[in-house]
Amino acid sequence: MTWVCLGLAQECLAQTAVSDESSSDTVQWDYTLGGTFKSSDLAKLPSSAGLEPIAGLQYGRWKLGIGDGSEWLRFNSFRKDSSLDYKWLDTRRYSLSLSMQFHTLTAGEGSDAPESGQRTVRGRAIGNMAITHRWSAGVAWTQDLLNKGDGSTLGLGVSYVWPLDSQTEMVLNSGVTWGTAEHWRNAYGPHRLGAQSLQTGIDSWGWGLNYKHRFDRHWAWFASLSYASDVGPLGRLLGTHSVGAGQAGLLYFHR
Repeated sequence: MTWVCLGLAQECLAQTAVSDESSSDTVQWDYTLGGTFKSSDLAKLPSSAGLEPIAGLQYGRWKLGIGDGSEWLRFNSFRKDSSLDYKWLDTRRYSLSLSMQFHTLTAGEGSDAPESGQRTVRGRAIGNMAITHRWSAGVAWTQDLLNKGDGSTLGLGVSYVWPLDSQTEMVLNSGVTWGTAEHWRNAYGPHRLGAQSLQTGIDSWGWGLNYKHRFDRHWAWFASLSYASDVGPLGRLLGTHSVGAGQAGLLYFHR
């Protein structure tokens, strides 16, 4: 899991504070630039840590990477993958987007690191809903569009926002990931003895704590801690079953 969120880290599907940016009917290019100091496994410091660039580009309803960062500001669904996304619905309470990305079949659930190996094209639909001012929920569905073995996954998550002041907030979120037998077997078969016996079901869960502070309209910094764990049959196989990760970074939003 990347960013809690859903193994999605989590990859993070919940609402934070609604952006105070005014909307415009004029379609324009926007972008986000930044960097993060990140550890994919806190138990393996310092070898697991390093600096990584962050970039995003958005034009109208289309975006690459994290786009212009608006979802990061509103729904805490920060992602730095190279997916191409189309925003189907975007309101103060709801967000729904469709995307495609290249995915390494043996990368494992929640991995955001580039790896060598056979690849496929993964389609993804992500929806976020603000339940109250502080509580929100999210769902993410992925599908192997080329039918090369990635199967399907469904991630569900909830999030609670704790505003510290008008510019700062903390977000606590948690989620689980359901996957088809094909997905789990292909993701973990090369890494875990007995993985070919995995069946369809929930085999991953995680939580995260995120801190975000906006300096002004253009600048913000963030820090996060996350934890992901294998459960069910996957959790009974030999190997490492829980990973703690963390990062801190700086972002610039062009608006």
